[in-house]
Amino acid sequence: MPVTKVTSRWVSGNLQFIKSTDASAIVGGIPAISGSTTSIADALAIPVTHRYVAKTTGADAEALTLADGAPGQMLTLVLAVDGGGAGTLTPSRKTGFLTIVFDDAGDSATLQYADDTLGWLLINAGGLAAAPVVS
Repeated sequence: MPVTKVTSRWVSGNLQFIKSTDASAIVGGIPAISGSTTSIADALAIPVTHRYVAKTTGADAEALTLADGAPGQMLTLVLAVDGGGAGTLTPSRKTGFLTIVFDDAGDSATLQYADDTLGWLLINAGGLAAAPVVS
């Protein structure tokens, strides 16, 4: 029997109850997106369906994209396998930076999606040879 989770949040001054059995339920106002996935070489769209993404780059440079998330959503992207080419991430909406380059195995960035105005915010970056390009 599936576990049913009931949570609540404030919406426009009213308390809203949410009943859910899936991982995208809202907990404390933040989407409860969890788990990890991989992104193979030459797959350019970074999935927003998991909390942690282990990326493998191909031999050539990759122009990585990141779609909008849900308000409050966290995402950590790690270059797990360096195939020789750098992966340059350009989210569809972002504030405070333009791109992040993943060049060596172990490079990582943690992002949080604020809302549809601010988009993705850079929370932390590690191992990057160069600082993210700031707007």
